[in-house]
Amino acid sequence: MSKNHWSWLTCLAVAGIGVCTLSIGAEAPTTDSQTATMDLFSKADGETFFALKVMPDIEAPPARAHDVVILFDTSASQTGVYRSDALKALEVLLAGLGPNDRAALLAVDLKAVTLTDSMVAPNSEAMQQALSDLRRRVPLGSTDMAAALSAVVESFGDEASARGRAAVYIGDGMSTANLIASGRMQELVDELVAKRVSVSSYAIGPRLDNQVLGALANHTGGMLAIDGDSVNSTEVGNWLAEAARGAVVWPTAVEYPESLAEVYPRNTPPLRFDRDTVVIGKLAAQDGSPGEIRMQAEIAGRPVEMSWQVRSGRPSDDHAYLDSLVRAAKRDGGIGLPTVGTAGLKELRWLVNTGSQNLTRLSQQALATGNLQQAEQLVAEATRLDPLNANAQTVQEAVRKARENGGPATPRDLRLANFQDPTPPPGTAEVPPPADPGLRADEGGLLDEIEQQQRLFTGFITAEVRNAINQARGMMGTAPEQATNMLKVVLERVEQAPELNPEVRNTLAEQVRTALREASRRAEIKAQQDIERQQLAAEGEARARIHRDLFITEQKVDQLMNRFNALLDEERYRDAEAVAQMAEEMDPGTPGLRSAELTARMVGYRANMDAVRDARHMGVVDAMYAIELSHVPTPDEPPILYPPPDVWQLLTQRRKKYKSVDLTESNPAEARILGALDEMTELDFIDTPLNDAIDILKARHDIEIQLDGPALLDAGVGSD
Repeated sequence: MSKNHWSWLTCLAVAGIGVCTLSIGAEAPTTDSQTATMDLFSKADGETFFALKVMPDIEAPPARAHDVVILFDTSASQTGVYRSDALKALEVLLAGLGPNDRAALLAVDLKAVTLTDSMVAPNSEAMQQALSDLRRRVPLGSTDMAAALSAVVESFGDEASARGRAAVYIGDGMSTANLIASGRMQELVDELVAKRVSVSSYAIGPRLDNQVLGALANHTGGMLAIDGDSVNSTEVGNWLAEAARGAVVWPTAVEYPESLAEVYPRNTPPLRFDRDTVVIGKLAAQDGSPGEIRMQAEIAGRPVEMSWQVRSGRPSDDHAYLDSLVRAAKRDGGIGLPTVGTAGLKELRWLVNTGSQNLTRLSQQALATGNLQQAEQLVAEATRLDPLNANAQTVQEAVRKARENGGPATPRDLRLANFQDPTPPPGTAEVPPPADPGLRADEGGLLDEIEQQQRLFTGFITAEVRNAINQARGMMGTAPEQATNMLKVVLERVEQAPELNPEVRNTLAEQVRTALREASRRAEIKAQQDIERQQLAAEGEARARIHRDLFITEQKVDQLMNRFNALLDEERYRDAEAVAQMAEEMDPGTPGLRSAELTARMVGYRANMDAVRDARHMGVVDAMYAIELSHVPTPDEPPILYPPPDVWQLLTQRRKKYKSVDLTESNPAEARILGALDEMTELDFIDTPLNDAIDILKARHDIEIQLDGPALLDAGVGSD
């Protein structure tokens, strides 16, 4: 199927409203290859916003072989007909790839599981086995899109390749397991662009996150197809194959004219040949032609240069939605923009205008209840979003007249603000209101007015009940108690509203009671789920505590074994054996600890035996030497003369006075210490730390006592 036979629409969830379809038979957008078109919107203060649309101004390169990573969503939401259609699209996608293309299949939920060992041929036995494994995989859990995209980056590695690269995602895009913040989204997009990987998606499921999928397609040069009643899985599969193999122009440097003051996204998205690329922003000044755009880019591995002459139209209120888009893009640099071409831009315009209509309806309800200030604020915001909103202009006029009359809106103003055409049908004339709105020409007119007012209040309360029920149902999953309280307030208002007739009151009250019963049931379910979550959290904390204790024990064992190795190096084998025994007692059953203890013991025995043997050898040699030395004769010349015995006795008596003489002088502190050492001291310590015992001794004898720290450390004993 030709690429010109496809067009797509993407949607952004605005106020919970959006209709997204994939249609066949529409032509791709056409743009002059030398020009870039620009839509403009100017505010009353002169601030001008633009939407710039460009397409490559070069010829598309010939098709080349591609490596395609396919991400298939296997979360709990992908069941029933959604799973069947997704599998059918996957099979057609694989069949639509070229003979030289390769593919890898990954199942994505809480983590990305690779079903193929590597890139394989799309029709190979390995891929068929991967498809069989995928069909047997039970859809469970939620989806982590960040993990899925990281797996895509890892699949392509760091080496450059002459083959094209693409990724295709099939699923709903709801990353409930790990919401992707704008900063993380920017990192993932940068990694994909650096590896030249375009991401195309097929959004299918009960709930879709088209903003994430559209932003991925926009920032990586991909495409987006969205499931709908008129979408055929076979056609989607062929379209995905063609989108994955499409050529992409990767910008490396872009030079915008100075007249474009702000441009979003900040990093210009890649360009494709089957759709245009859109950037939005704000003009610095509107003085003729905005200028020329120059771009240096890369396509199929070769550098190219392109330029466009910007052609702008006249500012139009039809493009007032650009104001909101630019303000939203400014907050995150445009990373969240899902503007995948002109079709995506039109869809965003429709959603902004729909938001304007919703605000207008709310302002009409506020006007009907007499809240002029709220009605004025709501309709002002609705007019800012869509200046061409005729209904908003009608409400503004009704609010103005109500303020001029100094009271609530008249029934006629309410009829006008109720989105009714104020122009009477052809051939009739509008009856002018009397000077006094409280008086009528006849009773029939008064009854008609009262009946009209009752219908208006009935419609307002009915809409309020409907909106409250819808809002409560949206809250039941997370805050059922709050939803119940809100419904009780609405039920009380319905039961006490005097404008309602009994039949309507009973109908609305029964609707609210039904919602209350549902909220009560959801509250019980949520309470049970909270209990289960608390149990899981407690189990998780227990596991974390066990892991933490194991980690601490492993650290202590590692420290002891480091000490063990140091003692072995110092040849202190007995101490090393004791340390190994402590480690084994701390973590019994750990391999290696018992063998370390035995090793230290045996090595110590061997060292002792070696020392004894060496000492024995030395003793024998020394003894033999002493024997040989004793054989040496001593001459008696000159002879040794000893004094007589009485001389020896006299010398002995003279030396007695030096018997207890100490040649060193002691200071008073040393004298106290020496005296204390000669005293007998009896103490009884029970579970007393060594430090405290030493302090008691110091205080009792008034002497200084210091611990031998190195000796305690060598013995493995603490001072406490």
